[in-house]
Amino acid sequence: MKRFLLRIAIFFAILVVIDRVAGYAFSYMSKHTKGGYVGHHNYITDGVHEDVLIFGSSRAIHHYNPQIIADSLGLSCYNCGQDGNGILLFYGWWQIMKEHHKPKVIIYDITSAFDLHVGEDNHKYLGWLKESYERANVREIFAAVDKTEKVKMLSQMYRYNSKFHEIAADFIHPLHLVKENGFLPLQGEVDTMRIRKDNNTPVEKIQDDSLKIAYMNKFIDDTEGVLLIFAASPKWYGSVPGEFSAIRSICEERNIPFIDFSSDPKYVHNNEYFKDGTHLNARGADEFTRDLIRELKSRDISY
Repeated sequence: MKRFLLRIAIFFAILVVIDRVAGYAFSYMSKHTKGGYVGHHNYITDGVHEDVLIFGSSRAIHHYNPQIIADSLGLSCYNCGQDGNGILLFYGWWQIMKEHHKPKVIIYDITSAFDLHVGEDNHKYLGWLKESYERANVREIFAAVDKTEKVKMLSQMYRYNSKFHEIAADFIHPLHLVKENGFLPLQGEVDTMRIRKDNNTPVEKIQDDSLKIAYMNKFIDDTEGVLLIFAASPKWYGSVPGEFSAIRSICEERNIPFIDFSSDPKYVHNNEYFKDGTHLNARGADEFTRDLIRELKSRDISY
C-alpha cells in the first residue's frame, strides 16, 4: 500500500514539474515574441503609448486604419483589435494598460455578439487574459465568469493551453502579419456565393448578456478623462433592427457618441468594399476610416 501511495505521489510530482517547466517555456516564448497576435498582445499590455486607441473584435483590427486617423487628427494611433473578442477582454486589457498609459481617445467598435448579447460561452474571452491573471484587477473577471477558474489557474500550462500553437509559431515566425500600428487589412473582394443572405439573427432571439453589459458600464466608469467613442462599422448585409439598442441606451444615458455605419447604404451589398459578409477589405477599411473621421469632425467631437 505504501509503495502504491508513493508511486501516486511521484506521478503527481512529475506532473507538477512538467506543468511548471512547460509553463515557464511558453511564458518565455510569449514574452519574447514581437510579431503576430502574440507580439500584438504584448505591445497592448506593456508598450502602447499612442494618443488614439482602437478597441474591438476582428471588425476593429480589420476596419480601422490608424495611419489615416493619425494623418487626419494629428494624433498617434494604434489598433488594439483582437479577433473574436469583446468587452471582457478589453476591460481586462484596459486594467493592465492604464497602469502605464492613458490615451486621449478610445474608439470602440461594437460587435453585439461579443460586447452586448448572449452568445458563445464567456469562457472564450478569457484566453488572452490568462497569462495576465496576476495583474491589476484581472482576476475579478475570471471570478465573474466562473468561480472555479481560480483553481484551474494554479496550472501554469492552463494559462497557455488555448494558445500553444500560436505562441510557438509567432515566436519562430509570426502567423499574422499585423502592422506596426496594429492594423491587419484584408485583401480581396467578397464572394457573394458564400454569404448567407439570412445571416442576421432574428430580433426575437437577441438577448442582452447581463455580465457583458455590467462590464461595459464598468469600462465606461473607468475611462473617465478619456474621450470614449463607440462605433459600429459597416456590414455587407447591414444590421438587425434593435441590434444596438443596448449600447444606444447606454450612450444616450451617459452622453457618449455612438456612430453607426453598420447599415450605411454606401456599404451595404457593395462587394468592392468587403472581404466577406462581416469584414471590410483593405479598400473598404480605408474608405470607412475616412468616413468616420468626417463624421467625427461634422459632429465637432474633440478631445
